[in-house]
Amino acid sequence: MKMMRSAFKPVAVVLLPLVLASCSLFQKKEVPPCPPVYILSDASKLTKFRDGPGRDITDVEYEAEITGFTGGCKYDAKGAIVDLQVTFNVKRGPADTDRKADFSYFVAIPFFYPSPDAKAEFATEVAFPEGTNYVKFTDEEVVMRVPVKDKEVIDKYEIYLGLQQTREELDRNRTSR
Repeated sequence: MKMMRSAFKPVAVVLLPLVLASCSLFQKKEVPPCPPVYILSDASKLTKFRDGPGRDITDVEYEAEITGFTGGCKYDAKGAIVDLQVTFNVKRGPADTDRKADFSYFVAIPFFYPSPDAKAEFATEVAFPEGTNYVKFTDEEVVMRVPVKDKEVIDKYEIYLGLQQTREELDRNRTSR
């Protein structure tokens, strides 16, 4: 019996480093973080006026604002799959006649500009229930693929959210800040 034990000692000493090294095979690879997401301050609010020259409080159909987002990402062999839920506050104005607010928002990744894939627009319709002039709304529609796997370059793939606006609406936002 003693002989057998001593015969196995050298084998155990040789196998021990191999067994310990194989433990690293079972450790998970560090997953890169999600691309950073930002709300553009110039495009975070929209005041929609009724048609015509008037631009005072009585001409407002609705006001919309992106108030936040949640989401996450997962990775596969082609890169990141990002899903976002974008939250809006929408307020009905005195000029509204149909109890609806129709607007679009965008998700853009400037790294891909000038490709058409650099920006996607999402049309949204919010209905104001009878007796209320304010709606908090979350759109869970945004899912995008970002072809990046290296966490060292993830910041190049910044994602921006904003409300799609005319030049006049954007200029109004910039001057009212």
